[in-house]
Amino acid sequence: MDPKRQLRKKYWVWAAGWTLAIYATLYLVRPICEFFKETIPFDLWVNIFLAACLSGIAAIFFRKYKMTDGSGYVLLLLAISGYAYGLVTIPYPEEKIHFLEYGILVYLIFRALRLDHGTWAAYAGAFALTAALGWGDEGLQHLLPNRYYQTSDVVLNAVSGLLGLMLVYVFQRTGS
Repeated sequence: MDPKRQLRKKYWVWAAGWTLAIYATLYLVRPICEFFKETIPFDLWVNIFLAACLSGIAAIFFRKYKMTDGSGYVLLLLAISGYAYGLVTIPYPEEKIHFLEYGILVYLIFRALRLDHGTWAAYAGAFALTAALGWGDEGLQHLLPNRYYQTSDVVLNAVSGLLGLMLVYVFQRTGS
């Protein structure tokens, strides 16, 4: 089998699998989060975990990669600031998990699209597909008895994808 075809298949399988994992857990997220809220300081632990992820990304970037101009640093700072703003302003810990879900999803979709399309088309396609899948996530929630559709979550899913794409862009520019 052609190596490019194998990579394409691998990346799309990962993207589809991640999407299915997001969709498959929709029914379980609320009860699990309620359990954690009753037993541990769940919001604090979610914030610590996400802050550690962001710190790790920043540390890897600054330690491993060098940029020739400041625009990459500005974009990295904007993305991290967007995540930090969300950690501070979003009141529900289960909503903050969208940052990880859709940040990872946009990366997987970008990798798949980049094999067959130009860089900018891959960025645009990854954002559009991630936003559409985030909208689908909310559509499915509308059908579940313990969940409901929220336009604010559609926006959060899209913003999470955009922030993830900003990180992808910064790392792509540095040659990783």
